[in-house]
Amino acid sequence: MAKLRFLVLCAIVLGVLAPQFSQADGDNTFAVFRQKSYYFSNSFKLNWFKAMEYCRTRGMHLLSVRNPQERDAVIEYLDSTGFTNTHNHRIVWISANDLGEEGEFHWATTGERLMYSNWAPGEPNNAKVAECTFEDCVVMEYSLDLIVLFNNTFDDRDCQREYHFICETLLE
Repeated sequence: MAKLRFLVLCAIVLGVLAPQFSQADGDNTFAVFRQKSYYFSNSFKLNWFKAMEYCRTRGMHLLSVRNPQERDAVIEYLDSTGFTNTHNHRIVWISANDLGEEGEFHWATTGERLMYSNWAPGEPNNAKVAECTFEDCVVMEYSLDLIVLFNNTFDDRDCQREYHFICETLLE
């Protein structure tokens, strides 16, 4: 009975919150998993700064993944969207960056130092891009490519590149 009440409550919350997050173009990949609500930009991409702004204007934050359990919850959520079924490669912005000091990664949404190490092999590498920019913002990457396999690992990238992104918020 308690489980039924919880499901009804979740349905009511989604019914109230979902219209606030819907897009004019029909993009509304919004869900609640493990006491957090998520929004996945499955139909458009932004650079890291605009993704941060997009999340904030909706009362959310760019995703922070602080431990393996949070990573598992995000993967479960992303799998539920069906995106992975139709795309062999997924790159999403998360809030980690080393914009303040090179090599010192922090979560922009909380200010906490990045303690959960989920880097892809050889990352972070601060690769030089276009003769003047370096990689200071972090993505979580998934790929079924036969040459390179990324299993939802972190990679530093040029902040101006456009990728999908995930917003999150804690439920009150």
